[in-house]
This record gives sequence, structure tokens and C-alpha cells, in this order.
Amino acid sequence: MITVTDLKKVYHQGKREIRALDGVTLSVPDNSVHGIIGQSGAGKSTLVRCLALLDRPTSGSVEINGVELTAVHAGELRKARRRLGVVFQQANLFDSQTIAGNVAYPLELARIPAPERDAKVAELLRLVGLGESGEAYPSQLSGGQRQRVGIARALATDPDVLLCDEPTSALDPATTAEILDLIGAIKARLGLAVLVITHEMHVVKRICDSVSLLEDGRVLESGLLVETVGRFGSRLSDALLALPPHDPTEAAGGTLIEVLYAATSDGPPKLTAAERHFGIDLPVLSGTIEHLAGTTFHRARVRVPAGTSADQVVGFLGEVGAAAALSAGEVVR
Repeated sequence: MITVTDLKKVYHQGKREIRALDGVTLSVPDNSVHGIIGQSGAGKSTLVRCLALLDRPTSGSVEINGVELTAVHAGELRKARRRLGVVFQQANLFDSQTIAGNVAYPLELARIPAPERDAKVAELLRLVGLGESGEAYPSQLSGGQRQRVGIARALATDPDVLLCDEPTSALDPATTAEILDLIGAIKARLGLAVLVITHEMHVVKRICDSVSLLEDGRVLESGLLVETVGRFGSRLSDALLALPPHDPTEAAGGTLIEVLYAATSDGPPKLTAAERHFGIDLPVLSGTIEHLAGTTFHRARVRVPAGTSADQVVGFLGEVGAAAALSAGEVVR
């Protein structure tokens, strides 16, 4: 488990103070994946450097399984870093070393005996699907294969936490899916706490159990994915379940509302229940369905026909377990 508490990083440029991180707090349990989403300049790179102890935070703490890494003395820093494996955006492999040599590098620094080291390297290469490639060189591998080597190297010291810094941003969509699935499989097999730093929402959708939105060095929104999606009208919910545009002509003669709910096996779908209750049709003008963290979510923009109170429809939908809102109004539950 990794716990980050009130992490701050302040830089000074002359008399100017730059708060790259401004009180970041988050917690990631074992056997889970937490996504840190944010655009360029949000503070993601600084957060990575502080979490990996490549840069000392100005204040705050980083703990792994109760051990405060930010309190470790300089002489113990290398040992402390072994608790956290890092997968970089670019694999950053040594081109002059074989694949096996790259994976073995952290073990050499830790002075692991050669027989034990060789066995560990072979095990890790099998884990990432490169069991027969140990004698190859990085130049002979594809981008996805190089990233697999980077993942194997990050796991060499048996870390408690895996930190992935934009691990798929340089890869094509098919390879991205493979690498994300590999990270998810490794999390499940080893029981790791995994942090994924990204600016791509599809990465969060595919493997994350929880997510935080980082902006200007601050966490604006955070929570379990299934809870975050349900915060109807929040930025993360809107990004995770973005509605496509609708034909404005289809909205004539009624009032638009938006509806969001998780699919369940009990009772009719929420919109069907509302249609039966009011004896009306609720045409869906646009909609989306996403399967996130084991739950299927539906979001739709629908037209309430003239003569029926949209407020009453919204209220009924809230009673049957959906989040709903008038198209230009506040959320009603």
C-alpha cells in the first residue's frame, strides 16, 4: 500500500515561488490500480519524481506499507527506492546491454549473487512474455517489447508499489491494450499497489480501480472509479462517460434531461421504469455505455415530451436509483 499525505513541492525562480505540488493526498491499497489523470503542466512529472525519490518534496510524506520513504537518510536512499519500481514513458534501456542484462541491472546494484540473479531475470522475462528473448538487444525489439523489458526491470527488486509514468503514450492502440492488460495481470498476480500517471482517459477506463484528477498541483477530484462515475456532473464523470452530440431538431417539443445509472439485474431498466410510470416515451437522443471497474454504466440524454413535468421525471428516476438532471439545471437525486 502506498499513502501520500499533503505532498508539496515548491520551486523558486528568483523571487517567484512556483507550487508544482500543492498538498497532494492519496492512498492506493495493495492489489489495485490508481490512475492520476491530468494535462501537461498539471504536476504529474513532479509527482513522479517525488514519489520515486528522484526529487525531495518540500513537505509531506510518502509511505509504503507504513515505511515513510521521505524520512529516509541519504545513505539509505538506494535501498528505500527498491520498495518502488518505476516504468517510464520511454523504456530507457541500455542499448549496449542484452535484454537479460537490462533486467539484471537493479539486481547487480543490490549485489545479488549471479546464480540467484540469473534465475530471477529468467522468471521476470517469462512473466512479461519475453522468455526467449534474453540474449536479444533493445534495437531488435518493438516499442511494446521494449516496454515489457522496462516492466520486468521495474519488478526486479520485488517492489511493493509499481509506478507507471505514461507507460503507453508512445505506443500504438493495439500495443497499448497489450501493455495495459499486462500491468493489470501483474497487479493481480503479485498483489501490487499500482499508480498509473497518464493524460489519456482510455488508460483509466481499461485498468484503473480508482482515479484522481490533478490540476495545478492539486487533486481536484478523487475516488473509486464506480463512485467517481456516479458523481453526476463532475469533470471525471463527464470524461469517463462523455455523451456524443445529438441532433438539435430531435429535441423540439420537449425538455432535455440527462440520466446516469449502473446496470443491475433487479427490475426493468431505469428509463423503461420511468416510461411505464408516466405512460410516455422517453426518446434517447444520445447515449453511451461503458464497462468500468467491473460495473456497466449507462448515460443518456433523453427528451421528456411536452405536457409531462421534467422535474417529476427527474425525481422519479432518482427514486429508482438513477442520477438525473435537467439539461441546464443542477443535479437532482
